[in-house]
Amino acid sequence: MAGTTLGEALAERYAVEGLPPDGGASRPWFRVYLGPLTLHLPNPPARKQAVLFHDATHVLTGYDTVFSRGEMEISGYEIASGCGRYWIAWLINLDMFALGLLVRPRSLFHAFVRGSRAASLYSRPETRADLSGMSVDGLRDLVTLDRDTRTPRVRERGRFGIWSVAAIAVVLLPVIAVSAAVRLVGKRRIHS
Repeated sequence: MAGTTLGEALAERYAVEGLPPDGGASRPWFRVYLGPLTLHLPNPPARKQAVLFHDATHVLTGYDTVFSRGEMEISGYEIASGCGRYWIAWLINLDMFALGLLVRPRSLFHAFVRGSRAASLYSRPETRADLSGMSVDGLRDLVTLDRDTRTPRVRERGRFGIWSVAAIAVVLLPVIAVSAAVRLVGKRRIHS
């Protein structure tokens, strides 16, 4: 990818994946592939604003977009490096992080350590156009992507534990709330 700009790398990636030139940011729906199933989910404005940073991080890190592998790894990387003010990126990544704890805990942890030693694209001061015009290699250097991650630090292990609890809570709290509401409605019907 020597000399390739982020914009060129994203255009190539989007073409391979059958996405429009903006990665689907302008579409009202986005797709999630779960093996043979395809889910079409609403694409709210908050996600549309964050998709460039997420997709650019895929390009820089080399994590693929396969649901049960690359998306879980990138969730660990992005949680550790940070998602800036993009709340929806935090939420989606925490959901994937929780799933990664069950399905791919080792690769999730490795990606987390890698992200904890790198800077986040989500917090960069450059405009989208500026980022798109920068070289992939230059951006990798800018976010200090390739630091040695062979020996995780105690602090990284602790942060991973804290984020693991947060991710599980993000997944379980809605389930607990719905369950409680269903029980409450059931009790009211019995007493009526």
